[in-house]
Amino acid sequence: MQQHAAHPRTDDALNSLLHPRSIAILGASDTPTKLSGRPVDYLKRFGFAGRILPVNAKRDQVQGLTAYRSVDDIDGDIDLAMIMLSAEQSADAVRACGRRGIPAAILGASGFAEVGGRGVELQEDLKAAIAESGVRVLGPNCLGMIASHERALPTFTSALDEDADLVEGPIAFLSQSGAFGGFVFNAAQNLRIGISHYLNTGNEVDLSVAELVDGLVRSDDTEVILAYLEGVTGGRRLLDAAREAHERDKPIIAVKVGRSEAGARAAQSHTASLAGEDAVFDGAISQYGILRVDGPESMLEAAQIFSTGRRAAGRRLTSLSVSGGAGALMADSAAAHGIEVRAWDEEWQRTMAAAIPVYGSPRNPVDLTGSLIAEPDILRRSLKVAVEHPGTDMIAVLLGCADNCADTLIEALDEAYRSTDRPFVVVWTGGSGRPRTRLRELGIPCYTDPAQAARALGLLADFSLRPALPAPVRPADVDTEAARAVLSRARAEGRTQLDEYESTQLIAAYGVRTAASRPATTPDEAAAVAEELGGPVAVKLLSERIGHKSDIGGVRLGLDGADAVREAADDVLRIAREAGVDDARVLVQRMADGGGTELIVGVKNDPVFGPVVVTGLGGILVEALADSRVAVAPVDPVGARRMLLSLRGSRLFGEVRGKPARDVEAAADTIARLSWLAADLADELAELDVNPLLLGAAGEGALAVDALAHLTPLN
Repeated sequence: MQQHAAHPRTDDALNSLLHPRSIAILGASDTPTKLSGRPVDYLKRFGFAGRILPVNAKRDQVQGLTAYRSVDDIDGDIDLAMIMLSAEQSADAVRACGRRGIPAAILGASGFAEVGGRGVELQEDLKAAIAESGVRVLGPNCLGMIASHERALPTFTSALDEDADLVEGPIAFLSQSGAFGGFVFNAAQNLRIGISHYLNTGNEVDLSVAELVDGLVRSDDTEVILAYLEGVTGGRRLLDAAREAHERDKPIIAVKVGRSEAGARAAQSHTASLAGEDAVFDGAISQYGILRVDGPESMLEAAQIFSTGRRAAGRRLTSLSVSGGAGALMADSAAAHGIEVRAWDEEWQRTMAAAIPVYGSPRNPVDLTGSLIAEPDILRRSLKVAVEHPGTDMIAVLLGCADNCADTLIEALDEAYRSTDRPFVVVWTGGSGRPRTRLRELGIPCYTDPAQAARALGLLADFSLRPALPAPVRPADVDTEAARAVLSRARAEGRTQLDEYESTQLIAAYGVRTAASRPATTPDEAAAVAEELGGPVAVKLLSERIGHKSDIGGVRLGLDGADAVREAADDVLRIAREAGVDDARVLVQRMADGGGTELIVGVKNDPVFGPVVVTGLGGILVEALADSRVAVAPVDPVGARRMLLSLRGSRLFGEVRGKPARDVEAAADTIARLSWLAADLADELAELDVNPLLLGAAGEGALAVDALAHLTPLN
């Protein structure tokens, strides 16, 4: 038997998948319309220049090509195998590919874990085959791949009809949904949006969206990545890919379904409910510069403008319109997406006025008036002024119908577009649609609605002006050993929950300022502790079994004097006994000065992204307001400050009704410290709430008043 090359390294295997020069189709049918015949048909019909290698144990020819009994009968290197066999046969086929030295394979069969029962067993066998063989696998239960530049179409998608042609371009599209992904791919082609790759990931038993994004980011063919997600595996891998994309100036635009799941999840703590699955995804991708859109239409709108490769130097838009009403609508839509339509200064208004009819408006939005239809040169003159205007970062032109003079208008638009490197969009409403198609063929983004254009421009500005990615540095004064000692004591006692005093010791080890407190076992001891602490105090039930003390009446506030403290402690201990709490003590805590703004800061271990930190307005309003932000840990104080200022209630941090501005810098420092705690102790710490974190006036700092920590389950 012929000796074949050993497996290349993973990077080479991924490259073989994305840029194959030879493709074997296992189970290839001689009938082009069958699912197992389509990959051969597509490869032939669309002009794949590499080797097409049908494998069929019963035929000598498949669709006019030489067929092979097995992959072992094929001479030369094989970059990619498209396995069109049943679920029962797929694992052995992967093993055969491994023995043959084929680095990558696509599995089209369904009937694996998605159907349960026997399918789960088959998927486990497939995983074992992948591990044994070293073959990198896309799927199973996937429609395959389209690599437009190579005309490589190992796929059986119905998105490629008889009259279809491939519109090549710099955009890669990944979809976890096969059928829906095909719909989006087809829509992109109809909009003349050039695609470099389309991959459906299916069950992701091996290759995930995250790993494919990383490979595509490094591909010279791809400048923009679109992703349709139903879930995420390998969250940190996705963020690593996003960092690489950020450095290469390649945007990632994602649609993720399942926004409502967070609201339905049962929560053991405030942090868990605030940092639900979708909230974590939203925070993580925002932190790492991935742009999230609501659906395929918004994704394709963005794809048009990002495919140009142009970036915005600012958010100032100049809008030129054939209709004053359309210009006003554009201004409103732009404002909704953070785009500014500023009135021009008088000197530039005079310059524009000389280019348009006297009854037009040169202010911005610029009203070119309906005279444009009779005198198309108005557009050329006004665009020349707009391109020269120094206060313009982006240009939008709003037209309608006008098929009769479309050629002249398109010529003027193309001329202006080529004369500048600024982002430039056209909104062409009504008419036959042919002008829109022509503009897109010229590479000029074209929309039917001002809102679409504004949404796309807003995303472009967000990406162009994106902040630097996190580069946090651990604070020098943290004491990780002291923190671990707190956890070790609880572990030694078989506990997975810390009481409040232990929780404050934990966060204090990371430099978080906490309210002075001490535990006491009797009312008399509580009174003595209160005298030592001085001032009004709070008496709280202290037990590792009770997380939310106020729920059973275990908190007394504003106590002054030994008798009041003694009476409160006695009452709290009585309540604990009646509730069956046999480990009850009390915590005596010095009351914080009133008037501070209450925040919550929490950490949790997310199953996809690992340790994350969440912050929002705290106290009793934490879940009622649902105003929070999530970030992957660790974060630096700059990123933490950005989280705080993006809260809807961030105005409370400024001067409000005579109250001084709050110490946002201290809050940001606390968030950063707790994020490091989460990152360092991720193997032990499941969740931590600091609620409330009391935020004093500027310069007064932040004070943790209450804390509660849960550990990971005992083995």
